[in-house]
Amino acid sequence: MMAGDQAEEEEDTIWSGLETAGMREAKCSLLIQEDGTFEPRIKSLPKQRVLVYQDKGYNPATVNGGPQDENFYVDFNGCTILQLEPAPGSQQRTMPITLTVGGRCIFTPENYQDFTVMMRTRDQSSEMHISPNGNFDWPDVESLLMCPLCRRKAEIPMEGDDFDHEYWLLFYPLLQITVMKGSQMTLGTRTICRLTCLECMEDLLEGMTLKVRPATMNGRRPALSFTLPANEVLAEAGSASFLEDGPPRPETHPHVDDILDAWTLYNLWEHSGAWEALQNDYRIVLSRSMHSDNGADNAGSNQDAIQQKKSRGNRLSQPPRGERRRRHKLVTCDSCKKRQSYTRMKKCSRCRNATYCSIECQKKNWPSHKAVCKKIP
Repeated sequence: MMAGDQAEEEEDTIWSGLETAGMREAKCSLLIQEDGTFEPRIKSLPKQRVLVYQDKGYNPATVNGGPQDENFYVDFNGCTILQLEPAPGSQQRTMPITLTVGGRCIFTPENYQDFTVMMRTRDQSSEMHISPNGNFDWPDVESLLMCPLCRRKAEIPMEGDDFDHEYWLLFYPLLQITVMKGSQMTLGTRTICRLTCLECMEDLLEGMTLKVRPATMNGRRPALSFTLPANEVLAEAGSASFLEDGPPRPETHPHVDDILDAWTLYNLWEHSGAWEALQNDYRIVLSRSMHSDNGADNAGSNQDAIQQKKSRGNRLSQPPRGERRRRHKLVTCDSCKKRQSYTRMKKCSRCRNATYCSIECQKKNWPSHKAVCKKIP
């Protein structure tokens, strides 16, 4: 292979092609690098009063009989979340990314339209006759559809589909650097939603375990602790991955087996204040990792600080790839009888009882299953 071809191939594995020039300057890729490793971690978002920025028509009840402002404050009660942090010492060719698990969801045609409006470029904002997403230009809804792990694009759902489009929703922070005037540079940050394949999440968490310690009581932490497979923790997190003290599910939206659609899941985070609290946390971690803010070179040179920053609280550890073993609950496909982890399996969208390892198995089993399939009201 020629040197030029090798460099081009390496470039293709780093960038998705959807990044802006400012993101490339900050080495912020939409793809998770194959040679990077992660350590999942349970983290608490503290109670705080946050400003919820409205972008698509949601407003709470009117205040004092008058119309609500475009944006509004909420008292966020705090919650515990599941994050995937870059493992110290892992190889990183791009800026290390901390992923937050939003939850497991179904992607619908309505969701696609909603996210198309929310995740828009400046040109698209102009075409829609609505305000742009701040002073920076960011990737559009294509970045939602692209799995950050395998770069496959999610199918756009169509009315009448006889299967659910199920994914894990990850929250993915973006960073970009823009030269304003001369040597003056501005740093921009934003968090976006990413649809991630069920099997990709399974592979990413394979072999990882969580060390859990009971909560502190009377100022003392119990000496005992125990471990759980990360995939089991993920399965228990379910549709909204608040591990405890999360906001209630929306009463106005139907959901089955605790599975919400992607837009409702995002709004659960947004309207409770957890979305803004998460972004505040991202900003704090970023600011602590930067020694100063006076240039792009500094931003690039401090990636080691981001990567090697010691995290606090309960931690998950990941054994070497060669030693990984699957240690989580297996579920049987009702068609081919293949056994796979719950986090990989799909359910019949009509009755939610039949379980399949693939869409092909679901279609193959439909002639026999339809006799007993009853739509859930």
